[in-house]
Amino acid sequence: MSAKRILSGIPWRPYAVAVFCAFAVSLVYWQVRTDWREWKQLTHGHVLLANARSGILSWKQPIVPAQFAQASCGACHREDLAQTPRLNHGRQLLVKFNCVGCHQLQDVDRPEMLGPDLTNIGTKVSREWIYKWLKDPRTLTDADGTVTVVGVDLEPRMPKFDLSDVELSALSAYLSAQHAKRLEPSRISTAVSKSGDAAEQGKTRYNQMFCGTCHAIAVERGGETKLIGGDIGPELTKVGSKVKPEWLVAWLRDPQGYLEHTRMPRFQWSDKDLYQVTQYILTRLTDPDLLKNVPELGEPSEAEVQLGRRLFVEKGCAECHVIQGVKPKIEFGPNLSALAMAAGPYAIEIESPRKLPVAFHFVKANVERLDIREAIIPRSMIAYLQAKITNPASVTPETHMPTFRMSPSDLDDVTTALLSMSGPQMANTAQNSIIVERHHTEFHPDGEAGQLYQRYRCYVCHTFKGYGGTLAPDLSYEGSRSRRDWLIEFLKNPQTLRPTLTVRMPVFSMSEQDATTLADYLSANLRKPDVNPAAVDDAAFTLQMADHGKQLFEDKYKCQSCHTIGSSGGYVGPSLNNVGNWMTPAWMEAWLHNPQALVPGTIEPRHSFSDDEVRDITAYLLTLKQAPAALTAASAAGGGQK
Repeated sequence: MSAKRILSGIPWRPYAVAVFCAFAVSLVYWQVRTDWREWKQLTHGHVLLANARSGILSWKQPIVPAQFAQASCGACHREDLAQTPRLNHGRQLLVKFNCVGCHQLQDVDRPEMLGPDLTNIGTKVSREWIYKWLKDPRTLTDADGTVTVVGVDLEPRMPKFDLSDVELSALSAYLSAQHAKRLEPSRISTAVSKSGDAAEQGKTRYNQMFCGTCHAIAVERGGETKLIGGDIGPELTKVGSKVKPEWLVAWLRDPQGYLEHTRMPRFQWSDKDLYQVTQYILTRLTDPDLLKNVPELGEPSEAEVQLGRRLFVEKGCAECHVIQGVKPKIEFGPNLSALAMAAGPYAIEIESPRKLPVAFHFVKANVERLDIREAIIPRSMIAYLQAKITNPASVTPETHMPTFRMSPSDLDDVTTALLSMSGPQMANTAQNSIIVERHHTEFHPDGEAGQLYQRYRCYVCHTFKGYGGTLAPDLSYEGSRSRRDWLIEFLKNPQTLRPTLTVRMPVFSMSEQDATTLADYLSANLRKPDVNPAAVDDAAFTLQMADHGKQLFEDKYKCQSCHTIGSSGGYVGPSLNNVGNWMTPAWMEAWLHNPQALVPGTIEPRHSFSDDEVRDITAYLLTLKQAPAALTAASAAGGGQK
C-alpha cells in the first residue's frame, strides 16, 4: 500500500483541532501572565513606555522626539551649553514663571521674594482693583486670542488662576483688609494746589526728574503701542486707576515707610513737585474702563475675610507673596527635581480580587491611595506635562495649579527643561568641573553716609566693590576718579555726561548737607590703591604742556572722534567739556596709560602713549572747565541729566 493511501485514510481533522486548541491555550496563558498588555498594544495601537516585568532588560523610556532631544544633554550638564538653546531657554522660562514658588526644581534656587509683599496692600489699592487683577492679571486679549499686558505684547509674571466669583470676592475682601501700617496724612498747602495746570506741570517735572529711567509707560508710536522707559521699577501706564491718592502721596514722600526693602529711592520732594507729579499720575496715567466689569463689592464682611484667608493659603498665594502672620504650606507642589527619572512605569500591587500588577506612570514614592479614572490625554510623559501646564484641570480637576499662557515653542522649551531633571548629579570624573561665580557680599557703608546710601538706593543702579546694579557706572573707585567739589555739585544737580543715552540719573533734589556727606564718603573710602589723587598736583602742569597735549588730542590721536568738546565731537565716550573740574589728574594719567586696568572691558582703546604724551594730554584735559553758570543753563535745557 502506498504512503499516499495510508495518509488519506487517517482522519486529520481531530489532529488539527488538537493543535489549534493547544495554541489557543498557550496564547490565553501568555496574555494572562502579561496582563493582556501585548494584546491591547496590537488592538489599540498603544506603545508601552517600558516593560515592567522583572528579568527583562529594556529602555526606561523610548527616545524622545527630536524637538525635546536637548533634554538628554541637561541630565549631565548643569551649565548652559551653546549647543542646547532650547534647553537653556526652557530653564530661563522656569525661573521667569516662578515655578520654584510651589515646586522643587533641580539647580533652581528659590529667591527670597517672588511676588510683592501684601502685608499692607489694603492701604495701596481698592478692593475692586484687587478683584479685577485676580480675575485677569493686568492682561488684555485681542480678537485673535493674543494676550498682552496693558496693550503691550509682554507676558505678565503672575499666572491666571481659574477662580470662581465667590473665591474672587473672598480673596479681594481678605487682601483689602490688610492694613498693618496706617498711612500718615499728608497735607499740601492751598497755594500750591492752585498753581495753574498741575497735571501738565507734573508731566514736565516727571520727565525732568527722569522717572522714566526706572519706570516705563505705554505710548502710541507709528500706530503701535510700545513701552518707553526702564524696567527697574513697575510699568506705570494705568497706575492712576490702581492706587489710592493718599497712598501715592505717602509713597512718594517715603517709599521705605511702606516697603522697607523697596528699590525706590527717597526723593527730597518739595510740596509743589509732589502735588504736581501726583496730579499727573492720578489724572493722566489712567484707564476709565479698567474696572467697568467689576461688580459692586462694598465693605468686606468678616465671613468673606476668613474665607479669603483660607483660600490665600490653599490656592498657593502664600508661596509667592508675604502677609504678616500667614505661613505657606510645606511642599505645596510636588518635587520635580527628578521628574525625568519618574516616567516609569512601576509595577504596583493594588487591592483587587486578583491583585494584578498594574503599570502606573509618575509614581515614585509610597502611595497611600490611587485615584483611578479614565484618562483624557495620551498616556505619555510629554503629553502629560504639556496638558498639565496649559490646562491643569484637564489632568487633575481639583488642582490649584494656575494656567500658563505660552507659545507652542515656549511650551516645548519648558517641557525640554523639565525632562532634563534627573535628580542629583552623579559623580563623573571625566566631566569638566563647573565653574560657579562667587557671589560678592553686600556692601553697606557705615554711619550717616550709609543711611543716605539706603535712602537713595544707590546700589540699585551703581556697583560698589562688586555689589549692586549695572545700569549706571561702577563707583568702586569713584574717590580716585572724581574731585570732591564736583561730586557735591553733581549730586545736587546731575549733569549729562553721555548726551546720547536715554537713561539718566534721577534728580533727587539732594540737600547740600546730604551731597557733602556722600561726596566725603566716596572720596575717602572708594579708591583704587594705586591711584592716589594727592600724588599728582595740578600745579605741576604748564600751559606749554597743555598746548602740546591739545595737538596730540586733536591731530595725532583724533580723540574727538569719540569724545565731545564744545559743540563738536563724537558720542561714543563721555563728554569732556567739564573734565578739568570732574576728574583728578592722577586718574587721567592712570587711564591714559591703561584704561582696562581701571575698568575691565571698557571700549576705550589702549594707546601706546609715551610718558610725556600722557603728561601733556592730562595737562590739556585739566584746562577743560565750565563755569557754574554754564552748567546751570545746560541743566535747565536738559532737565537735570546724568
